[in-house]
Amino acid sequence: MYSDTQKTGIRKTLGILLGIIMVMLSLIFLNYVTRDVALSAEQAAKLGYIRFEQPRNITVPRLVTEQDEQILPTHFQGQWDLLYFGFTACPDICPTTLAVLNQALSTVDKPPRVHLVSVDPEQDTPAQLARYLAGFNPAFLGVTGSHDQITQLATQLNVAFGKVPGPELGSYTVDHTGSIVVLDTTGRYAGFIKAPHQPGQLQQIIAGL
Repeated sequence: MYSDTQKTGIRKTLGILLGIIMVMLSLIFLNYVTRDVALSAEQAAKLGYIRFEQPRNITVPRLVTEQDEQILPTHFQGQWDLLYFGFTACPDICPTTLAVLNQALSTVDKPPRVHLVSVDPEQDTPAQLARYLAGFNPAFLGVTGSHDQITQLATQLNVAFGKVPGPELGSYTVDHTGSIVVLDTTGRYAGFIKAPHQPGQLQQIIAGL
């Protein structure tokens, strides 16, 4: 038989063990419910991500980065990539989208790469893109080239853009699709995220890639 002191010690020990077990179970459950889970097509669509049943192959034109380095055909392979077609003189939607992307990716452990593909290559030199993107996130990449090269890439990704004359002689702006293009780890066109974009929405989509 155990003495009262021994019984009290046993009860304390059991209580401590039970507490440890409960903490461990809670951590396991938390890890289970918060881990990255692939989104179904229906879940993705509700978040604004239109994911293709079969990703589409693309041909990468002779483009350059914001560091004036040639983009090789394998550039978009090995990781997820998000492409946004815009331009540095864009007054509203472009800076807003880049800011939202930066905010969304700030809590992601392994974020996809973000590229701003210029739809105004006449003005957006590699140096201009580098200066512009540094104001949002130094990891963001720029893409530019000739008008024909940008058009070739944009056409494959269902992106439309075109110059619109401005109020002053010789001035212009550029209308363009506001969606974010998603390329999978093999460099294929996997789908697009419709505008408008919100940080929470993008975080869920990225976690489910």
